[in-house]
Amino acid sequence: MSSGKHVLPLYGLLAGVLLALLAQRFGLPSAPPWLVLLLVGLALLAELMPVQLSKRGLRITFTLPYITGLAVLAGPVAAVVADVAISLLGGVAASRTPCRGRWSWLALNASVAAISASGAGLTFAPIRSALPGDAGAATGALAFACTYVLSNFLLVTFAQRAISHGRSEAAWADMRFALQSLGLYALLAVTVALLVDLGHGVFAALTIVPVWALCTALKMRARLYGHYYETMSALTLMLQRAHPYTHGHLERVAATSEDVALRLGLSPDRARMVREAAVLHDIGKIAVDEQILDAPRSITSEEYGHIQKHSEFGAEILRQVPQYQLMVPWIRHHHERLDGTGYPERLLDEEIPVESKIIAVADAFDAMVGTSDQSGQRSYRTALTHDEAVVELRRCSGTQFDGKVVEVFVAALEGGGA
Repeated sequence: MSSGKHVLPLYGLLAGVLLALLAQRFGLPSAPPWLVLLLVGLALLAELMPVQLSKRGLRITFTLPYITGLAVLAGPVAAVVADVAISLLGGVAASRTPCRGRWSWLALNASVAAISASGAGLTFAPIRSALPGDAGAATGALAFACTYVLSNFLLVTFAQRAISHGRSEAAWADMRFALQSLGLYALLAVTVALLVDLGHGVFAALTIVPVWALCTALKMRARLYGHYYETMSALTLMLQRAHPYTHGHLERVAATSEDVALRLGLSPDRARMVREAAVLHDIGKIAVDEQILDAPRSITSEEYGHIQKHSEFGAEILRQVPQYQLMVPWIRHHHERLDGTGYPERLLDEEIPVESKIIAVADAFDAMVGTSDQSGQRSYRTALTHDEAVVELRRCSGTQFDGKVVEVFVAALEGGGA
């Protein structure tokens, strides 16, 4: 973690500078203590109702409307201090079990909160001063929420990339969730800000009801996506049980694909997605004629053309769920070849996703070596030894398979990994 170890001190320094600048310029105005405690309590309650939006780890809480209310009520400095404290308390509550790196994780979270809230405060304060009355409160709250969400997202994305040494496509794929959150935050933030500015701050407590409803709805949505993946996995496992030659194939391909992805430098989140895609890579075979799949003979060219459509069928099945959009091209192109003779689109080397290349090598190797028992291979196909399969992978390297992926796969085999 050579570059990742510098993220925490960098964020901590930036947070301190921004907070000092904010305190120097705007100070800490007085405010009714009971209303400050009410808003802090509501923010803490919202922090304790997190929603896990995806399997990649995207987590959202609805504390920001109340932090925005604090900025309107007691100034941006108070909002920053409250946000950092609530972030720490929420982090401690979410990770009761001691683990390595826990305190670094909490400190990083607090730094991100401090930078986001300070930047939002520096945006909010001039607008609040320039526009009198309710217009200043509403416009300032909107600016505070937008600045906070966008800066928070960028900081988390940068930290994830630096710490994992991986690419941040998974985080960027979740950008639509951040934008949806921005709209919800802006609406609630303006509502709380106006209630505070108009002297009806006590009614801000009622906004916890829509916050709870939103959290519940988002949890149900995330659970629905989770059930969809489980259903697809179950269907794929049923395919294995129904067709003995595939027995155990998907579990092995999934495990080796994740191992190779990590060794190639993909981030842990990305590697887990490759594993999920590998589990589902043959899901399209549920739409292929079973008599062809189970035929105890060499199949005809027409039958082979029908089987080739399974990658397209699988892509179409996964395309129906937004959460798996990123995997669709990986599934669709896992039978493409570097020389352009693969299917379904005859893509060339640079056009094929690296995730598809990984699954292709793991899939081909497992198909060549077969399984440990005779029920796992077709009667007309003779399984190769590991050494023979490696020779075949290398023979096809550069034409069918990506040479770098093959060598990393072989290194994993020799190192006791894949």
